[in-house]
Amino acid sequence: MRLLALISPIFCVLCAPLAPLAQGAAPQFVWQGQVDGIAILHLQSKQLAVQIQQGEPVERQQFHFSDALPDTGQKVRVEVLEGRGYVHVIDQPSIENHYTLAVGIEDRQPGSAFYSIALYWDTSNNAYDRGAGKTDKVAWSGRVEHAAVVSCQAKSCVSNAEHGPPVANEHFKFSKPLPDRATEVRLEAFDGRGEVRLIEQPRESNHYTARVSIRDPGAGAADYAFTLVWNRASGKDAGPIPEPTGRALLWTGKVDGRVRVTIQGGASFSEVVEGARIIGEHAEMFRPLPARSDVTPAIRKLQGRGQVAIVEPPSEKNNYRLIFEINDPEPGADDYEVELDW
Repeated sequence: MRLLALISPIFCVLCAPLAPLAQGAAPQFVWQGQVDGIAILHLQSKQLAVQIQQGEPVERQQFHFSDALPDTGQKVRVEVLEGRGYVHVIDQPSIENHYTLAVGIEDRQPGSAFYSIALYWDTSNNAYDRGAGKTDKVAWSGRVEHAAVVSCQAKSCVSNAEHGPPVANEHFKFSKPLPDRATEVRLEAFDGRGEVRLIEQPRESNHYTARVSIRDPGAGAADYAFTLVWNRASGKDAGPIPEPTGRALLWTGKVDGRVRVTIQGGASFSEVVEGARIIGEHAEMFRPLPARSDVTPAIRKLQGRGQVAIVEPPSEKNNYRLIFEINDPEPGADDYEVELDW
């Protein structure tokens, strides 16, 4: 896979009306432009940066934010109003990417084509509203010199000095243990002369641990304190949030030999294990693959004479990738249509 070459961010204001939108709920962001190759849109708050991965710069670009992309985890939905290629969410906003959304527009046919897309995200912020329901918290304090990371899990916090001596006078107090499920925590209050920053949310991949970075620029040690807060789950949603059922991805292409397709998050890529190159490949993703090992994927062949099978389910070991293979052993190529659900 090629490394992405980031061009200078493009910050624009809407200077002309965009193409009419479909009826229904108003989108939070609309974009249009002439694409020749592969362009990646990066959104953060009310800023847009365009990255050209392949081909020519975007022309005739216009965009408009109706609402800022919030600093919360989101499941953004994309709607293609006009365009002949593949438009999909590559990366959903999360604390790990500083709540940045990445949307790919892939136009692999000769020449350029006009695209118009709409993006929808949750602006209510109810899930993270400070006043929504009851909250739990952990309060931590200690004396830090240079830099340290504090890791909080269940009902304990452990500090690790990155530079300098160990953290001194460390104390913490939980109102309730941090849940053993994916949870959105927030840094409600902190005190100290340096930088205190939440760097990792509790996820299955880190064994449901929240991590806070403390960097002290002064001479000698200094006192620091912070409070992490999370919404208490109600009885009806105390367990893991169920994923929607139905089609999650539809893959089509002409295969001659054996092909391996890898899915991670909101993106997919393929490789030819043996045989000829894939012709007319298209992957339409309806929702991202969750970064969890308890996902039970299912595969179904809708068209094709050979075999299709999942060879590797998502796990922490493979960085939550789903891999399936198409094996077409007969001479010549055949059209395949494969449906996956998770």
